[in-house]
Amino acid sequence: MLQAMSTGHDGSLATVHANNAEDALMRLQTLASMSEVEIPFEALHDQINSAVDVIVQLTRHADGTRKITEIAVLDSHGRDPYRIVTVARFNGQPMASDGRIHGHFQYLPLPRKIADRLYMASQPIPQAFGIAESAEHLAIREAN
Repeated sequence: MLQAMSTGHDGSLATVHANNAEDALMRLQTLASMSEVEIPFEALHDQINSAVDVIVQLTRHADGTRKITEIAVLDSHGRDPYRIVTVARFNGQPMASDGRIHGHFQYLPLPRKIADRLYMASQPIPQAFGIAESAEHLAIREAN
């Protein structure tokens, strides 16, 4: 799966059972290391960083519904430690009198790298998100 996702074709989709975005990456790394092909840990880490863009976490709630509870992007590359940035989070309320879980999404700024990729693909960035300042921009602003 990782090899297929890393071939340069945009648009792969895979399911991994995990409790959150960070656990999903660890689970993916563990599953990949269990294959019959021995791949060094560093190479797996590099492959995951280059293959995975977005992690969508679904959670089964007490009312039996499944809802998207987190959308995170992987903002690391190469052999960097995984840098997971949550860009949307479902803030659920306790079960209502109608027996359902209600709530709303909180949208957070997109990392600059993701915003640039959307721009280059002629995709608009929804206003609800905005764009986070990169570390370079923050350093320049703090220096001035």
